[in-house]
Amino acid sequence: MMRVAVVGLGAWGAMTAWRLAAAGADVVGFEAGTIGHDRGSSHGSTRLYRRLCVEHAGLVPLAARSAVLWRELERVSGETLLTVTGGVSIGPADSALVRESLAVAAATGVDHALLDADAVRRRLPMLRIPDDAVGILDPEAGVLAAEPSVLAAAAAARALGAVLHEGARVDVAEAADGIVRVDGRAERFDHIVVCAGAWTGELVPDLHVTPVRTLVTWFAPRPGEEAAHALDALGVVVVAVGDAWIWGHGALEGGLVKLGPADDPAYAPIRPDALVGSTHPLDGALVSRLAAAALPGIAPTPTSMRPCMYGRTADHQFVVGRVGERLSVGGGCNGHGFKHAAAIGEHLAEVALGLEPTVPMPFADPARHASAIA
Repeated sequence: MMRVAVVGLGAWGAMTAWRLAAAGADVVGFEAGTIGHDRGSSHGSTRLYRRLCVEHAGLVPLAARSAVLWRELERVSGETLLTVTGGVSIGPADSALVRESLAVAAATGVDHALLDADAVRRRLPMLRIPDDAVGILDPEAGVLAAEPSVLAAAAAARALGAVLHEGARVDVAEAADGIVRVDGRAERFDHIVVCAGAWTGELVPDLHVTPVRTLVTWFAPRPGEEAAHALDALGVVVVAVGDAWIWGHGALEGGLVKLGPADDPAYAPIRPDALVGSTHPLDGALVSRLAAAALPGIAPTPTSMRPCMYGRTADHQFVVGRVGERLSVGGGCNGHGFKHAAAIGEHLAEVALGLEPTVPMPFADPARHASAIA
């Protein structure tokens, strides 16, 4: 039986531990905080799920496989983790969002429908839709329960025999020899999988994964607009506003609408341990501007803002795979990795165990960072 360490037990790490344990491995997981903590990349109540993944065509089969595994985790845990609402990506026909979404749809054959401006208005009357806009319907899009999914995966791993340690800071500098050091004590493994989120760059610096601070923001509908902005009415949306994109979903918890920008250039890289309590003079400025332009029926400033982090790579693609004989890494989520967590966990488990991946991910191969390969 292979003995495998999983370093980091956020969404990707907890799923990796679960899939390794399901495959019969002897799994030991290490989490620096508590499982489900709010100081990294996986906390909060929700994340978006999209089948039509504009970020890369290779993510479409990964999202499809993740949906199968989310349903399996629901069966194991007895919890509802994925709620399908449908989603629409909206923008001018010549916008990058529309062009790239249609290119991915054409390359993969993923289920979708093209809507003209009037059809988008009929489906989503709460949005401000210009006459030159079109919408791309993703019928499988929806909302994932974030922290409950992490906890469910960790519980499923433990039920299958995995030993998961919390409050454990580790060093993987000797990973080539299969050694993880925990509080100075050496433990030896057949393989080590690092899923440390924003801390990935500290543990495996040659991968050039940079931690970036962002915000999770929630907006209140104006009086009388609550029903129009509920989850079953708004669903999941991605809207091009000028050169920027805003994404979000309808009110699920506390009657608030979740919105965020695709990226916020105001935020510079951050030291991961500096996230808690951090603020920035421009917090909420971009998302408020985009929200006011796209959704006039909500209050223009966030009701709630919480800092979060993600790992960014230079090409904005994941870094998932083997980086040495005994070391694999799952990092660089670039702010869109949660929806794929279940399939990434499966992929990393298969790589660690020397199995053929269910969903190949050549676009995420760490080999593109030649200096990282031992």
